[in-house]
Amino acid sequence: MKELYFTIEEARLGIFESPTGTGKSLSICCGALQWYKDNKQRTIENIEKEISQIKEELKTITDSEDWLKAEYEKIKKNQALTALQFKLDKIKKHEDLYFEMKSRVSKLKNNINQRSNENYFKFNNKIEKESENNKENIPVDQEDEDDDLIVDNQDMKNDSDNEDAETGIKDENESMNKIYISSRTHSQLSQFIGEIKRTAFKEDTRVVTLASRQHYCINSDVAKLKNVHLINERCLDMQKSKTNATSIGDDGKVLKKTKTKSCSACPYYNQNNITKLKERMLIDIMDMEDLVKGGKELKACPYYASRMALDEAQVVLISHAGIVSSGARSGFALKLKDNVLILDEAHGLAAALENAYSAPVSEIQLSLVRTYLNFYINKYRARLSSKNLLQLNQIAFVVGKLLGMLKPKTEQKEQSETKIYTIEDFVVKAEIDHINLRPLVEFCESARLAPKLHGFSMRYSQQALEDQNKKVTVSQKSSFEKFISNISKTPDSSPIEELNENIKTSPQTPSEGSAGSALYAVLALLRALCGRSAAGRVVARQGSGPSFDHLLLDAADGFAEVVSQCRSVIVAGGTMEPIEEFRELLAGNQPLDLRLNVLRCGHVVPPENVVALCLSKGPSNLALNFSYETRMSKELLNEVGRILRNICSIVPGGVVCFLPSYSYEQTVYEHLKNNKFIDGISRKKSIFREPKSATEVDQVLQKFATVVRNKDADRNGALLLSVVGGKLSEGLNFSDDLGRCVIVIGMPYPNIKSPELQEKMRYLDRKAGGNAGSMYYENLCIKAVNQCIGTKGY
Repeated sequence: MKELYFTIEEARLGIFESPTGTGKSLSICCGALQWYKDNKQRTIENIEKEISQIKEELKTITDSEDWLKAEYEKIKKNQALTALQFKLDKIKKHEDLYFEMKSRVSKLKNNINQRSNENYFKFNNKIEKESENNKENIPVDQEDEDDDLIVDNQDMKNDSDNEDAETGIKDENESMNKIYISSRTHSQLSQFIGEIKRTAFKEDTRVVTLASRQHYCINSDVAKLKNVHLINERCLDMQKSKTNATSIGDDGKVLKKTKTKSCSACPYYNQNNITKLKERMLIDIMDMEDLVKGGKELKACPYYASRMALDEAQVVLISHAGIVSSGARSGFALKLKDNVLILDEAHGLAAALENAYSAPVSEIQLSLVRTYLNFYINKYRARLSSKNLLQLNQIAFVVGKLLGMLKPKTEQKEQSETKIYTIEDFVVKAEIDHINLRPLVEFCESARLAPKLHGFSMRYSQQALEDQNKKVTVSQKSSFEKFISNISKTPDSSPIEELNENIKTSPQTPSEGSAGSALYAVLALLRALCGRSAAGRVVARQGSGPSFDHLLLDAADGFAEVVSQCRSVIVAGGTMEPIEEFRELLAGNQPLDLRLNVLRCGHVVPPENVVALCLSKGPSNLALNFSYETRMSKELLNEVGRILRNICSIVPGGVVCFLPSYSYEQTVYEHLKNNKFIDGISRKKSIFREPKSATEVDQVLQKFATVVRNKDADRNGALLLSVVGGKLSEGLNFSDDLGRCVIVIGMPYPNIKSPELQEKMRYLDRKAGGNAGSMYYENLCIKAVNQCIGTKGY
């Protein structure tokens, strides 16, 4: 804890490696909170000292011959004194408000405990009745029915209102210093909540856990949308007025109003209840589950309660995805400047950066967007402004060009092929280099085209739109066209038949999914193309499952902005080797001349109690060669069976065995079962296998722990077959008897033939020179092994 405190206090950047999971979390919490407490006390003392000094200086200023200068000095000193006194009063006022908040929360808890279940069910029935009334009040007039789907200039005018609703209430004054603690998953963040409750700081520490609406929304009508972007848009829609003005007179008065489905207010967006939940969150240290439960009790939105509590929080917990993505940071309104950032489970930081800048788009999504976008334009062409119609046609053109790149030419056979382009080469290849993509993306965001297209695709089926297009085209034919079609002898020249043929050959998209969610994926790719990063690449996959994806080759480019803003940045983890990767990540493209403190903590198990062995040969003296060509041989698999049988006969308690992949684990298990090795192992230990479903992991772990702890005369523990990089390879502590032996079979090297990996290695060779690409490839394997064995067996 003292070393971590020193890193926050003295060093600009820090690398903290501790192989003990729970101890590491506790050290991070204690070190950070102690620094926060001391820093706050020092701030108060420094302000009081400056105030006293200024008062003494004011006494020494006397009226002299240069009275103008003396008065100027007095005014200057008084202004500085007022500013310091205001800052000191603000700090003390925060403490007074905190004690008042404690009293209100205590009374609120008593009221909740006294509340009967009858009131709760009355509230739910009220919500259901309001939603039914909203549905019944939707007008059926065809002209007004689709008003909520039309892209109008009014949508872009109201975009600032949406931003205000998204940002929430902000304090105009400067917010207090904060400690941001980030981890890979929200379950790991919940561990921090438990660790903070164990410390002496639990009584006066204000903690907030930030998450997206997808995790916090308790409105079933919104949460059922699944897609996070659609959930965000629907939430913002429900904060608007219940009625929209569709007709305005010359005097500015509203002549006609209409109510739509998307404009029904959310019953949980109640500012009084949200404030109560915010205060309860700041007083009681709550994890995500507690916050959601409290939101349901108070009928308040947990998402906006956490956003409202952000300014008053001292410790903010957030996932890696919320930190590394600039869009997520702006969405949460995070203020990293001069604050402390601690990134736990830092081994996944590079992957989080790559995922944040990834933008996968499949051929099905492109086809879905193009189909419904064309239907949308044709249906509402007369009701769209010329500017909006032009931009919609440009978007349809870009989507069509992207789709054309994925579809193989008719004379070529469909082959599985992956090509990687630089961003400049890609836009030229796609023939969209003459179009400025940034205004198109901004138009789609400001006009909120994606949720409108989503509603359009949900309201109208593709077959109904095709039938309507045929009727409209036929009815609009002029008499001259009818005459020409009647006297024409060539059936191929019939415009009607040509239209029908085009409709028949139009791309048939699956009924699953939404055009709106597909458009979000397309916009993510276009946004990445606007960046034109030198480390950015576009991966084009053809053949089965054709798709595009954006690839960021240099993670430091996306992390440089975060490092430059924070007062201190600390990356922490149980398995941080090789450490050079994190040095480069913190330094970015700048020379590492900043203050960097590297802290390595020893293992809780003394070295004399740990035995590390590398087996090159098995019990029958067979060489253990797990290369791709030989790992499926019967002799090698038999040797694996003998090794496991012998180890399980000698080692008591739990044995955890890691294999390179799920498919290879299945192969090994089937071979051991067919050749009676499983029977021999089962006499000594119960056998468990890592499930592919995340929902079954806890159940398997509980059974494994129960068998290990309840020893009997016949069996001396259990064997758990796991997968490198799987659900059991990190974030779990197999302590004491649960992990007396850890086995890694084969070295988990990634596929060297992967085009993305080869491009990354070539980029590193050009940037760093030498064999940087090969070192990166070796490090991927080392990191995977370290993560499996680093926190097991203590």
